[in-house]
Parts: sequence; C-alpha cells; structure tokens
Amino acid sequence: MLIAAFPETKSIARAVAKSLKAEYTEVRVKDFPDSEFHLKLKANPKHKIVAFIASMTQDPDQKLIETLLAAGIAKDYGAKKVIVVATYLPYMRQDKHFKKYDSFSSKHILELFAHIDRLLVIDPHLHRIKKMEQLLPKATALTTNALIAHYIHKRFKDNFSIVGPDEESAQWSKTIAQMLGKKVVILKKTRFSSTHVKIKEKKLGENIIIIDDIISTGRTLVETIKMAKRQGAKKIICIGIHGVLVKGSDTLITQHAELITTNTILNPYAKIDVSPVIVDALKMIG
Repeated sequence: MLIAAFPETKSIARAVAKSLKAEYTEVRVKDFPDSEFHLKLKANPKHKIVAFIASMTQDPDQKLIETLLAAGIAKDYGAKKVIVVATYLPYMRQDKHFKKYDSFSSKHILELFAHIDRLLVIDPHLHRIKKMEQLLPKATALTTNALIAHYIHKRFKDNFSIVGPDEESAQWSKTIAQMLGKKVVILKKTRFSSTHVKIKEKKLGENIIIIDDIISTGRTLVETIKMAKRQGAKKIICIGIHGVLVKGSDTLITQHAELITTNTILNPYAKIDVSPVIVDALKMIG
C-alpha cells in the first residue's frame, strides 16, 4: 500500500503509513501561470493500492480538484486500487433541494468520485441522508466517536453532561454520551442565517461538554455557551470534529470555553488524532 499526502495532511498520512508499515509519498501541487493546477506524485503507484489522505477545506474548490486530479494520476499509472480518504469532505450540508432550483450539493459532489475505487469520509455531515452509500455505493463513512469518548474519559474526571447544540449533532453527542455512560441534552436550533441562530432554552448542567461535528462560524456553539453561562455553568468544553473555524469564530468560543477539535483540519486546537480510524479502515480494505 502507498499512502499519499497533500501538503495539509502530511502528519496524518505519515502516522497512517507508519502504523500500516506502508510506503509514504507526497503529492506535489504547483500552479500554471493561468492558475490551473499541476500535480505530480513523487512515487510510482503501479500495482499498488494507493490511499490519498485529503482534507478538502480552506479553499474546498481547489482541494476537490487537486484530489480528483491526483486520483486520476494513480489510475493512469497503473495503481491496483485508488482510495481517497477525506478527513473532511465539503458540500455535504445541502443534502436535498432546500429551495426551488438550488443545489443538492452532496449528491453532485459525490458524483465526481465515481471513477475511484473507494471513498472513505471521516464523519460526513449526514442528516436527512443517513448513509453515504445512498449517494455513492463505493463511499463509506468513518466515525471518530470512540476516539472522542476515549479522549474525554482520559482528560475530564469531573461530573459533566454531554450537550448536542442542535438536532443534527445528536448522532455524535448521543453516541458519545452512551459510550461514557453520561447524561445527554440535545438542543433545538432555529437558523435564520449563517451567523444568526436561536436555541430553545433547556437546562444544561454545571459542567458541560458540547459536541458538534462542524465548527464553522461558531454561532451555534456561542449561543449554547451563552445559555450555559446564564444558567451558572462553571466549566464549559467545546469539542468539534471538523474545526473549519472561519472569520475568528475560535476567538468567540475561547472567550468563555475551552475549544478542542480533531486534526481532520489543521488548526491550533487539534488535540485528537484521527489516524487510528483511518488505519483500521485501510486494514479492512488492504
């Protein structure tokens, strides 16, 4: 097996390759003068199972094209099998046509991966669609729930409640709470815009750990933190799987709470390593 890293996934890919005792290589990404991308693999993929570790954020359009081009290179040069491991896959939030003539983006984006052999996605944003296979049969969701539960168990010894800041987060917060034997509170959110949300009041507890899959503008977490502070909470921890963290959202959160994410996206708060999840999945395929 050949584990191939993009510039932003080198640390995860190296850890995966080391654990699997697999060959490690990198994808060189350069621009042509007209801003088109020129990619090159640094190792020969012929007769190998090639797994690209890609985090398609911080300019998702560019990262998607880079990933698709890299997979094509491996196919063209005789790879036995091409796997894309998306530590973060963009465009998954629109999982239906919400408005007349708007984009069903999760379906449209996954169609782009039809030429690869397997697509593994870490904690995709699934809500109305329950399984990746409904959109693309060769796609599979991986989850970090057990890693996060283990991290919480090792790190936090106080009595605490798990909070899901909205109904979409329940698939993570409920499962992790069950693993830890803890109480879980799922809140109900109304979204008016990307930066304006309202959350229905509910008793949270003295010490709380808020768990969400994507932290982007951070407004959902901020409103949850405000509610907890009004209720007199003493300790507030926010754990996000994917720390997109746009426009200073991390500062809004860290004023009143500790922020922790996985390393699916590089950021200063990435304390939970997801490489074991990738290793286990690739062992099953390899």
